[in-house]
Amino acid sequence: MKRKNKILTFLVVIFCTFAINAQDADSLRIGYSYVNSFPQNAELYLNNENIGNTPLFFMISDSLKGSDLQIKLSLKGYSDCSETFIGNEKINRTYTLVPLPGTKLINPVKEDKKPYFERPRKLIPIVLSSLVTIGAGVSAFYFKNLATENRDNYDMYGDPSALDRKKKYDILSGVSLVVFQLGLGALVYYLLLE
Repeated sequence: MKRKNKILTFLVVIFCTFAINAQDADSLRIGYSYVNSFPQNAELYLNNENIGNTPLFFMISDSLKGSDLQIKLSLKGYSDCSETFIGNEKINRTYTLVPLPGTKLINPVKEDKKPYFERPRKLIPIVLSSLVTIGAGVSAFYFKNLATENRDNYDMYGDPSALDRKKKYDILSGVSLVVFQLGLGALVYYLLLE
């Protein structure tokens, strides 16, 4: 029991040591300023110099501390947003950008993404290849079960006709499996590639 307590104490000490050291990484952010916007990816200007896009962590250089800083956000289709700060204060702001009147806004989730098909899918080939795939899969399973039953009959009773039927059903099962794979390939082609 004492050994378990020593191991537990050792693990707690190790955990606390890592937790204290993890705070060092967080303390690096103390000097950073942070600006975000909704929608994101707005250009961020600090005293008319583009420093990146939102959301952005950044440091205010020593040469700018003590002077007035102007933050400006610019995004196509939205009014520019600006605010002035004193250079030695840390900035932590999130801005909601206002759309320009009469501007058709692009949905930022769908911009530059194509989550939909460019052309409509052809329904008849998709349905036919689905039916062929399902039918071939079922028949491959069915014929393989018949082949297994005939093999069992041959093993139990020594009937040579059962062995012949087993071979015939194995061939039918193999052909059905090939048709299943072709149907699945056609289904993938018509669904995703065409």
